Amino acid sequence: MAKPSSNVYQVKVSLNGAQPPIWRRLLIEPDTSLQDLHRIIQVAMGWQASHLHLFQAKDGTLIGDPAEDFDGMMNFRDEAVVPISAVLPREGQALRYEYDFGDSWEHEIVLEKIIPAEASNEALPRCIKAVRQCPPEDVGGLPGFYDFLEAMEDMAHPEHIAVREWIGGEWFEPEFVDLEQINADLAERAAWFPEDPDGGAPAVSDFCGLSPVQVHELLQSPLNCPSVFNPLFNAEAVNQALDTAPIIRMAKVLVEALKGKGIRLTGKGNLPLKHVKAMIDVGGEFVVAPMARYSPVRSEEHVLAVILTRVLLEIAGYTRKQKGVLSLKKTAETKLEKKGWLTAYRDLLDTVLARLNWASMDHYDGLEDIQYTGPFCFWLLSEKGDQWRTVDEYVNDMLKAFPRLPLAAYPVSYMTEEDQAKSALRSRMVTLYHLLGLIELDPENAGFREEGDQKMRRTALFEGMFVRR
Repeated sequence: MAKPSSNVYQVKVSLNGAQPPIWRRLLIEPDTSLQDLHRIIQVAMGWQASHLHLFQAKDGTLIGDPAEDFDGMMNFRDEAVVPISAVLPREGQALRYEYDFGDSWEHEIVLEKIIPAEASNEALPRCIKAVRQCPPEDVGGLPGFYDFLEAMEDMAHPEHIAVREWIGGEWFEPEFVDLEQINADLAERAAWFPEDPDGGAPAVSDFCGLSPVQVHELLQSPLNCPSVFNPLFNAEAVNQALDTAPIIRMAKVLVEALKGKGIRLTGKGNLPLKHVKAMIDVGGEFVVAPMARYSPVRSEEHVLAVILTRVLLEIAGYTRKQKGVLSLKKTAETKLEKKGWLTAYRDLLDTVLARLNWASMDHYDGLEDIQYTGPFCFWLLSEKGDQWRTVDEYVNDMLKAFPRLPLAAYPVSYMTEEDQAKSALRSRMVTLYHLLGLIELDPENAGFREEGDQKMRRTALFEGMFVRR
């Protein structure tokens, strides 16, 4: 599925504030992930990758290694799935890269040119120009570097012997750069950054055939990612399968009840029980209220699928609450009459992917990125969803593609971070895709206590919505 790029990026990486200037000119692939770009910069500049780092796009977006965002407060985007072409799509644009937050080595990465791939017939990445050595690690930022150079260059300086010893007895020549060695090291950079089984970044193969650029596009715009799925979905197939989606069946019952004066909510702001039961009946008790087998439903609060249907209609702009009454907006009623439920389904699907807070569905704190990575499951379903496979197979594939997800989980004594991530993927992603009718669960393996052993496969509705290129 991944296609080789027809272009090559020429970028200039400069150490901000350095006088005389210190910089590298590099040729790289446009789909180079920012994780790999970090490694390329480390090798090309001469750093030792012994400190934290961070990218910042022009719009302020922070991109880095989620493992370095220890408390989750920085809300990094995962650098492993963001290609440089996503943040530098045009010539002249710049990206900020900071290495070592103590010494604060700030770099500017400028996309100088986009050139045809034929113009560069050598292996990439490649450094084509290098000017001056980067400072030694832990020298104390630019002020410390200038003090270091002063002492190094003057044998009579009182600190000369100390700085020579500190740097290992070698002489530091700021003008010397070995371009040939830089390119040899770039070719072998994988050995500098061995994969970490406890949280290393995935290789492209972990994306099941997608390139980082395609993954980024899919995660950013799952309903409009032409490099992965045809943006023109099969409207006829979707219309025929629309009522197989539990959310549509329940939404139709709720919308019908809302026509006219609307529905007066309970004192707690819930739907009256008769409406909850009516939605369960059309949604299917096994699908939307499996716990009803063990105890009767007494409130909307006990049925997540009903809550989600009501909330999604409200977020999507179809309903509103006012003075304790839930009503159908006139504009929504007109929209349904003129455009039908296919448009409503698209609105609800878009709301799930872009506006609903998935983390509100369970108690697993710190795992907000599951929502961002969730659309990758669409690719997995398109690849192998024609057969029954366990839910945990998909969950494990998600963690292979995004192994840093568990690192954001808040530590608890009764569950590992990985188990928290797996449970959150099941309780959020699988629940929502089932409600939307994109997957079906095998009734023979859908026992409440056996979530990991449940089997799922894609539906005809999914195949109509997500048509492979």
